[in-house]
Amino acid sequence: MSISVPGALVRNSLALAAEFAAVLLMRGSQPHWLPVMLVLFAFASGLPNGTDAGFVHRTLLAVGAVLIALCGSNAWDAYALPADGRVEPVLWEALTGGLVLIQTVSLTRVSRR
Repeated sequence: MSISVPGALVRNSLALAAEFAAVLLMRGSQPHWLPVMLVLFAFASGLPNGTDAGFVHRTLLAVGAVLIALCGSNAWDAYALPADGRVEPVLWEALTGGLVLIQTVSLTRVSRR
């Protein structure tokens, strides 16, 4: 089974760019989280277009993208705001990195020919 490298790179790059944009929009004390998460969910569910990914896999990819954006936003805010008993930024970073790794593997598997 060969992997479509350009397809996997494009899908993963688009997902990471959309998640980073969502993290930037989610920063601050009063983020507009609902429209950002809805757009990210819709965008990420369309990433496997042209593959044999079914409804469940598309939904899981979209939920993963939303979780990555939320964890990344919390990691970013943990450095900007003073610590008052919150979770350490390193834990948010580890969770974000783990989710990105899972997403990369999943998108690579979906991009198989």
